Amino acid sequence: MPETAVETRALTTTEAAVLALLAIEGERSGYDLAKAVTRAIGHVWAPARSGLYATLPRLVSAGLVRRRSVAQSSRPDKQVYRVSRGGTEALGAWLETVESGARETFFLKLFVGGLTTPDVLLRHVEQFAADTEARLEGLRAIVPTNTGRGHDWYHAHLLRLGIAQAEQELSWADRVARALRRGPR
Repeated sequence: MPETAVETRALTTTEAAVLALLAIEGERSGYDLAKAVTRAIGHVWAPARSGLYATLPRLVSAGLVRRRSVAQSSRPDKQVYRVSRGGTEALGAWLETVESGARETFFLKLFVGGLTTPDVLLRHVEQFAADTEARLEGLRAIVPTNTGRGHDWYHAHLLRLGIAQAEQELSWADRVARALRRGPR
């Protein structure tokens, strides 16, 4: 059966995550995908179960996913989904799109990084590092203005935390970039 025409539009994060799960896990039901979220990808992306189920028909309508019914003896037929050629192309385009300030999307793209190339992921890591540097610069600019008294005393605790987290993330991003240059072992 020929695949339907694919509508060209940007994927939402949930749509991209569902396509990535199907690309990694293969043909699955909505229930199977929900379990896969809990088991693995949920550490970086966890939609409401209803959002996951609502996304599947949209992906089918857009021609990005194919659906088929599987007969079950003691239950209603089960719907299973798999990525179409158009879905693979849309997912590839989403993976290659580097976005400034898209922190959660970056983590999701890195998590499903086996679906793209180390060079693409390096571009994402570089953007993440640039965003983190900018955040760190902004936090450090606040330090001299914090008096450490009154409300500033409370603010200083969060300011120190934000600086420490940004520094840790930069160190982590550097290690990830080096690992991507080496490649998987």
